[in-house]
Amino acid sequence: MKPQKSKQAISWLRTEPGFARLGEQAARLAALQEDLKQSMPTLALNVIALEKDTLVVGAAHAAVAAKVRQLEPTLVAALARRGWRIDRIRFKPQWRPLEAAPVRTVKNGPGPEATAGIEALSVLVEDPRLKAALHRLATRHGSGGPPRR
Repeated sequence: MKPQKSKQAISWLRTEPGFARLGEQAARLAALQEDLKQSMPTLALNVIALEKDTLVVGAAHAAVAAKVRQLEPTLVAALARRGWRIDRIRFKPQWRPLEAAPVRTVKNGPGPEATAGIEALSVLVEDPRLKAALHRLATRHGSGGPPRR
């Protein structure tokens, strides 16, 4: 059960004219969002505002804006069938903050046994370029530092 104080606050908010209008507007935009989602389920659009007869929608990237411009007549007609009086749809980008870069983990090189195996392999190889590459690899990971040039 809700405490009595919250019931009093909610009833006061409903009787306050400004909050009552705000609640009605929020309910209207939520209903419009649901109708928009049902009309075009493939487009990830968010209803931002309804300014006169212009619907302002937003999405994460501009590619959706191009699709909205292309499908605007179809979308306006679909919303009109659901009872909405909308003449135009305007797009407003909603940029999301960039996600943090993934944490880089330090990769360990081959162990001493593997390094010794690479060095032994470099002795057996006949191709001089491959032999040099294997030797550099073994030297780099065996001594712990970069190879000498």
